[in-house]
Amino acid sequence: MIYLDNSATTKVLPCALEAAVNAMTENYGNPAAVHSFGKQANDILENARKDITSALGVKKGTLVFTSGGTESINWAINFAADKNKHKGKHIVSTKIEHAATLETLKALATKGFEVTLVDPERDGSVSLDKIKAAIREDTILLSIMAVCNETGAVLPYADAAKYMKQVNKDAFVHVDGVQGFMKINMPLDNVDFLSISAHKIGGVKGIGALYIRDGVKITPMLHGGYQDMGLRSGTQAVPQMAAFGAAAKYHAEHFAEDTARMDEVRRYCIERLSEIEGSVVAVSEHQAPHVVNVGFKKGRSEVIIRVLSDKGIYVSGGSACAKGKKSHVLLAMNRDPKAIDSSLRISLSEENTKEEIDIFIDTLKMAMKMFR
Repeated sequence: MIYLDNSATTKVLPCALEAAVNAMTENYGNPAAVHSFGKQANDILENARKDITSALGVKKGTLVFTSGGTESINWAINFAADKNKHKGKHIVSTKIEHAATLETLKALATKGFEVTLVDPERDGSVSLDKIKAAIREDTILLSIMAVCNETGAVLPYADAAKYMKQVNKDAFVHVDGVQGFMKINMPLDNVDFLSISAHKIGGVKGIGALYIRDGVKITPMLHGGYQDMGLRSGTQAVPQMAAFGAAAKYHAEHFAEDTARMDEVRRYCIERLSEIEGSVVAVSEHQAPHVVNVGFKKGRSEVIIRVLSDKGIYVSGGSACAKGKKSHVLLAMNRDPKAIDSSLRISLSEENTKEEIDIFIDTLKMAMKMFR
């Protein structure tokens, strides 16, 4: 099996699995219990929080666990809009955001908020100048991803966040860091909220987190027993949290070597893709090390993916959330319609090799011969 769909989800790391199993079979107490067994579970939880915040380079008390990236994104955007609605109703984002962001903004638009979505460039990047032009004095929220999940383009979120605060110091900045966490360096100056997810970095599914800048008083997501600093009540999912912490710690310790290895394989993949006539690769000046998006002048994604899948090679046609729809990202980039219909997203982990890319390219060449 050659798995090249790591932007959709990743294999659970051995250290993450071990941490989860331990929290289910050895230290399985309720972390809210006052007895020592509960305290042991709570210690595991807090150590996981510490490992994640350490990987982010932020204070431990600024991270709340959620069910995943989608919940974190929804929570941050909805809170920011409601909190600042008396100061203005203008929100800025981009057309290439994840559906979790775009659908949340669409819902806010029905409530009277004005949403400006910045167009991407043809290479998948987003111009900082265009973001600056969209920001106004009455802009109350900038929500922007760090890395595009479909093309791997790194967006200028840090400079955009700085400019947002210069124009309106009371505006909130939310960054979707789901694809950027442990793939690129992510400075969080001027960032109020950062959404991340465990299963993109070798943790288990069903757990994510929201970084909240120190000093921001966010409205609780859930009310109840005051878990997670009273911000998200409910019995905490210690096994998932433990696995998330273990995965974050592992990647923080191996960050430089793993990202360098992925980037080398990514560049090799792009080189080999150039051998296929009519291939169009989306490459911007600033790229994450793990994503390649390619389209062709002929063929259809679903057919190519099926042929590759029959050979045990797994890629996607774009976001795993798109469910066969045309990519809104590629449409916004004005990619040729034929290249959109035939687009593939190849997304890497630190385990993928050049040898696997060779097998993938050879099989892809065979698949492309089907189309005349």
